[in-house]
Amino acid sequence: MEYNPEFLSQCFLHTLSPQPEPRRAAESKLTELADHPNYALAVLRLVAEPSINEQIRHAAAVNFKNHLRSRWAPSPDSSFTPILDAEKDQIKILIVTLMLSSTPLVQSQLSESLSLIGKHDFPKSWPTLLPELVSNLRAASQSNDYASINGILGTANSIFKKFRYQYKTNDLLLDLKYCLDNFSAPLLEMFLRTAALIDSMVSSGGGSPVTLKPLFESQRLCCRIFFSLNFQELPEFFEDHMKEWMAEFKKYLTTGYPVLESSAEGLGVVDELRAAVCENISLYMEKNEEEFKDYLNDFAQAVWTLLGNVSQSSSRDSLAVTAIKFLTTVSTSVHHTLFAVDGVIPQICQSIVIPNVKLRDEDEELFEMNYIEFIRRDMEGSDIDTRRRIACELLKGIATNYKQQVISIVSVQIQNLLTSYAANPAAQWKDKDCAIYLVVSLSAKKAGGTSVSTDLVDVQSFFASVIVPELQSQDVNAFPMLKAGALKFFTMFRNQIPKTLVLQLFPYLIQFLGAESNVVHSYAASCIEKLLLVKDEGGRSRYTSADVAPNLLVLMNNLFTALRFPESEENQYIMKSIMRVLGVAEITPEIAGPCIAGLTSILAEVCKNPKNPIFNHYLFESVAVLVRRACERDISLIPSFEASLFPRLQEILGNDVTEFLPYAFQLLAQLVELNRPPISDTYMEIFKLLLSPDSWNRNSNVPALVRLLQAFLEKAPEKVTQEGRLAQVLGIFNRLVSAPSTDEQGFYVLNSVIEKLEYGAIAPYVGHIWNALFSRLQSKRTVKFIKSLLVFMSLFLVKHGSANLVDSMNAVQAGIFLAILEQFLIPNLKLITGCIEVKLVSVASIRLICESPSLLDAGAVRHWGKMLDSIVTLLSRPEEDRVGDEPEMPDIAENAGYTAAFVNLYNAGKKEEDPLKEIKDPKEFLAASLVKLSALSPGKFPQIINENLDPANQAILLQICSTYNCPIV
Repeated sequence: MEYNPEFLSQCFLHTLSPQPEPRRAAESKLTELADHPNYALAVLRLVAEPSINEQIRHAAAVNFKNHLRSRWAPSPDSSFTPILDAEKDQIKILIVTLMLSSTPLVQSQLSESLSLIGKHDFPKSWPTLLPELVSNLRAASQSNDYASINGILGTANSIFKKFRYQYKTNDLLLDLKYCLDNFSAPLLEMFLRTAALIDSMVSSGGGSPVTLKPLFESQRLCCRIFFSLNFQELPEFFEDHMKEWMAEFKKYLTTGYPVLESSAEGLGVVDELRAAVCENISLYMEKNEEEFKDYLNDFAQAVWTLLGNVSQSSSRDSLAVTAIKFLTTVSTSVHHTLFAVDGVIPQICQSIVIPNVKLRDEDEELFEMNYIEFIRRDMEGSDIDTRRRIACELLKGIATNYKQQVISIVSVQIQNLLTSYAANPAAQWKDKDCAIYLVVSLSAKKAGGTSVSTDLVDVQSFFASVIVPELQSQDVNAFPMLKAGALKFFTMFRNQIPKTLVLQLFPYLIQFLGAESNVVHSYAASCIEKLLLVKDEGGRSRYTSADVAPNLLVLMNNLFTALRFPESEENQYIMKSIMRVLGVAEITPEIAGPCIAGLTSILAEVCKNPKNPIFNHYLFESVAVLVRRACERDISLIPSFEASLFPRLQEILGNDVTEFLPYAFQLLAQLVELNRPPISDTYMEIFKLLLSPDSWNRNSNVPALVRLLQAFLEKAPEKVTQEGRLAQVLGIFNRLVSAPSTDEQGFYVLNSVIEKLEYGAIAPYVGHIWNALFSRLQSKRTVKFIKSLLVFMSLFLVKHGSANLVDSMNAVQAGIFLAILEQFLIPNLKLITGCIEVKLVSVASIRLICESPSLLDAGAVRHWGKMLDSIVTLLSRPEEDRVGDEPEMPDIAENAGYTAAFVNLYNAGKKEEDPLKEIKDPKEFLAASLVKLSALSPGKFPQIINENLDPANQAILLQICSTYNCPIV
């Protein structure tokens, strides 16, 4: 197809329009054209046309990149038309030259596009790329064209990133060898040439920021390529030329460049190069320690000195963090003796750790302006790349080999900081914050639990003297960062604080929920939530409903009030605390009323624009736990809950609030299960909606809809069998069981039908059920499906008898029962897992061999023996011995439909019921059933057992029968 450049140009111009109509029309047209052959080539040629306005060319370049991303190598289930090979070849011929001749804005897009192609095709399907890049690099180098040089290096950096962090395979190493053979020498040439150019300019005083910046950017890119090419192992070329590389690396760490460093932008350029150098020497320290050892002392000294000169400005954070990481790596290596020299550890603590741990203006700004990010870094551990955290990691690294020295030095530092604070609390509050941060950050988590410990201070003494005064402060809004630090300490060391002291402090914690600072009231909520999870030995909860009761009303009031603070309207820490308190406290009507009103009011707001999935999840969990625990105590509360919840749930269903539909169905299931028959008309209207095929179109809703359908089958079985509803329910089963992604849910529906309905109601449909199952068994059987089928057959048998099971199967096809038994039941019985499932399947199988005429027939002796063999294996072998790795792994694409969107509500969960409560021990049931059966035909069964059971299983069976004094005769 021919594309008119003028028309394409107009389309891209209109995509930039602020008016929605022309913009949407242009986007729609481009989407249509994208399905035609040679579209990408036409757009690339438009990008290359110098006469076209640059804004249009940039828009076209972005479109080209996105087109390649979706169509160069689309996934098998993608709806996009792939780019044809002939068009791909043309693009690969043109793109390098076009990228190098483009303006910077367009060049960056084409470089990304080239990297996208390289990800799939390089090097095997694009052998000309690297020689072309090297050729262009050398040509640009001769003319000192650093715009082109940096374009080429940027592209090389992108395509070589695949060698970082990937698992070492033969294919990866072959690709790496090809890149090393072709690019190692040109890379070193370019690096040394640029280094000489920088030295020449700096020494002659002729360099200006404009000329030096691209040279430093070039060196940074060379360093990033060095990192990629050296990541897997030390290449021979780099080992042979280590001296040249290391000499330049050291120079960039020890030399000042005042022409550039006099401006913030120029300093950033130099720091980026130094940070890249620090990453490279850290890599060598980790992976090539032996080869690197001769350079280590010089680099350690260089990095140390550099850190002493790096200011606290946030613009220098990246350099500070990578430099400290290098020293941390050294501290845990065999060369840790560098830190053993007298005075080194105190100097590190004084000049590197304390300055980097102290709060900066940027930290205060983050605390006030972006509390979510502050908490993410401070409380949730995503601060690994911050100065505060990495400085503490350095101390931890040194403590690996010099623990006592670190403890004594840091303990003194902590005392000095606290003394400084005590002298002038208002002015020196940051010193106290620093002391608390050091104790918290240098604490160690005990293995296998949530407890933390520290050797720096006595926790209880420190808590009483340093933390409690902050918690008992009359003004919850004074020095909020200090309050947050105290609350974080309380949360971290909650297991070590005596219960009596915690209960005394509980009212103060509740007061902090009223603090104006988002961080402070979030930390207070989190502290309360975590305290309620504390377990004593034996797994008993330390804090019970009786401990919460005296403060419960004010606690719940303050939690809901805290959600009214600006920016905390959807505060997940507060909502999680509400959920946890409702899970522990005794829910009286006085508590239930305000809580359900508060939660449904919040639900009404978030329904308008769901945007915080974590908050929303805890909101629905809070509703579910409130309903469950309140109704456990007082069933008469159900009507008031329904009155509050129904308008919100109907709003979710009526407005199709996609994100909330699975939650709504789970809450409705919970309410149905709590109701006493008869079920009201309101629920029956929902039941009608449930039976509509359209409700089942979204896989994300399926588990919740199944849960709701099971609730109706349990509470209103007589309604299910009226007005043709059972046929509709079985239609849903048929739909679900036919697809591997939902077949398990289909069995949940079917099992509920079999368990809850009389056989007379089911009988007309049993043939259709078997047909659906046998059809799926033929077309796409999986281990998961076979296991589900065995559980279903077992449930059928224990609920409706072995005769109905065998006869209904054989009615579909003569003799099919024994065929299914031989091919699927006997060999797969051992794969059943789960206490209730193992009991159900074993008891059903025992009843089958002891009651069913088809298995007691003389022609079925071998089937009987093999079935018993499988039963003994199931009951006697540990699960790990019986169940190997499943041969097939579920297709991610199949499951992505609902697993990504469906989130189970723990507090609205369905209780697993045992359909055989009367049978306590299946082994005893086996022995009793066999002795009863053998008494009818003495001498018959010992011979069958001897001929068909594995010798080990014969011995186990004998032991079982002996244990229960039930000999087989």
